[in-house]
Amino acid sequence: MKGSINGSHRGSKHALSVLTLIIIISLIAYRFFLPLESELQVARAPWSFEDEDRNVTIVDFFKPFDSAHPTSLPLKDYYRKINLKPVAPYSINRANFSEWVDVQCESSFERLLQNVADSELNGDHLVSEGVVEGVVIASPSKSAPDYFYQWVRDAAITMHTVVNNLFPVTVAPYDAGAGAVNVTLARTVLKYVNNSYVLQRSDNPSGQGVDGQDGNPLRGLGEPKWLVDNKPFTQNWGRPQNDGPPLRSLTIFTLLHELALNGVALEDIIEKCGFGADLIFRNDTELFEQIIYWDLRFIMFNWKEDSFDLWEEVNGKHFFTSLVQFTSIKMAISFLEKSENEWTRFDKQVLLQDLRKCLNDMAQFLTFDSGFINPNKNYIVETPSVLNQRCGLDIAVIIGSLLTHAENFDVGVPFGVTDTGVLNTLYSLVKSMGVIYPINHQRAPLNIGVALGRYPEDIYDGVGTSEGNPWFLATSAAPELLYRLILENYKLQRDLVIPLNRWESEFWTLVFDGFQHYTDQEYQLVIPWGSPAFGQTMTAVFDLGESFLDKMREHVSDAGEMSEQFNKYTGYLQGAHDLTWSYGALWSTCHARKQVLPLVSA
Repeated sequence: MKGSINGSHRGSKHALSVLTLIIIISLIAYRFFLPLESELQVARAPWSFEDEDRNVTIVDFFKPFDSAHPTSLPLKDYYRKINLKPVAPYSINRANFSEWVDVQCESSFERLLQNVADSELNGDHLVSEGVVEGVVIASPSKSAPDYFYQWVRDAAITMHTVVNNLFPVTVAPYDAGAGAVNVTLARTVLKYVNNSYVLQRSDNPSGQGVDGQDGNPLRGLGEPKWLVDNKPFTQNWGRPQNDGPPLRSLTIFTLLHELALNGVALEDIIEKCGFGADLIFRNDTELFEQIIYWDLRFIMFNWKEDSFDLWEEVNGKHFFTSLVQFTSIKMAISFLEKSENEWTRFDKQVLLQDLRKCLNDMAQFLTFDSGFINPNKNYIVETPSVLNQRCGLDIAVIIGSLLTHAENFDVGVPFGVTDTGVLNTLYSLVKSMGVIYPINHQRAPLNIGVALGRYPEDIYDGVGTSEGNPWFLATSAAPELLYRLILENYKLQRDLVIPLNRWESEFWTLVFDGFQHYTDQEYQLVIPWGSPAFGQTMTAVFDLGESFLDKMREHVSDAGEMSEQFNKYTGYLQGAHDLTWSYGALWSTCHARKQVLPLVSA
């Protein structure tokens, strides 16, 4: 027993020694290591919550605590809990990655243009196959699957990309002049617009086209897909699809806006392009009256009607469709209010009155009546009518936000790149698809980008139905959203304010650690504009975007080819080869990245 007692005594002394050592280490850690984390304090501010000091302000994530200037607040109100999550965005050398981005960006745009019928751009390519000038094919693939058609939606999105490349990215503050425009690309865009005039006036299985009568509901403009010779596709299909006309008008408005920003008149571009009498319009007045006007009337007549979604699968009301319709009407109002043109087709004030009424009704539907904003979801629901079959998540939400919020063309449309619902949609897609796609399993726990598909329940494999896969255009939407988020925050030049609760700000848990310490939903994180922490946060968002782009790099072929999908098990290309939209999506992402680089490299 004596031996046991002595042993117990020695054990107690040993335990006390260990405890003393732990306390000493803890004190050292508190003094020297913890200050290396963010210096946080609950600070009073004129815009803080009324009842309490609820702003958690960070000015520098990496500034050590200075004992010469201790906080005057009670220790319980001093926090070292929120920090930036570390991100390792590249699986190859960063210089090699940047070189790949530059090469792939240029290659993607060239491959996109190869899918546009333009004899002056591509010679006999496509034209020799009976494709009409100005037509944009979805893919050269003619079997398994057959995508050798022109979709109104895909063509409009493709031409939107081309319009964004008409002037050099580096020209600022715009006003480049007619000499800076890429005449070859401008000619291609005008041929596309000219071809749109023909499609608008062609009757088809969706209904009647433009006949010059304002009372015509123009349901034929909702026809989604055309043969490459401009003849209607008459087989069974998911029709109508009511996103085509608003996307087309959005692209044309963007063209007119880009020209105006750079001090160039449309008639000057037409003259530089050498068009003769075969062009339907000679100036922006004729362009509006001959083409845009009818797309606007289609929207006003049909926005309340059910239609098929952009994936051509579900008939109902869709966030993507409603948002592009709303944006088109908003752009039209902005254009007409600024225009001093003389109109012959319509009375300007009457049309503006009709457009404004339509916009107000659409705003009510979009934000309240539609079900897109669901109190039980912290993300946006793409198609509320199928919530009993799907979770509501869809990359279409993010694509719609990107298409309707150009960085230099703000007409006050909701659901932009800083919108909580849009950002939380990305978060939920990342978490869902990090699990359902095996090629993501190694990346999912590492807080880096993963391959994304259309929606979690997808079963379209690129040819038939089995298992859905990641898509290039879906994965590309993630980094573009993140780059554009950075651009918007620098443009706003104000504090970044983030509610400290996981429900409202779940997206930001991809960027920050420590939200779990704030269970009271009245706290908000404040990162002051111009502070070191602001730049550090934007750099962290940039690195997260880079990690998505790096994931795409792993699946693009060595020759720079992209299909519609890549297999969720093997990562190899799958579905329609050389999908036009895939190339355009990557170019748009690289375009945004190029604008962000100077901001995060400063």
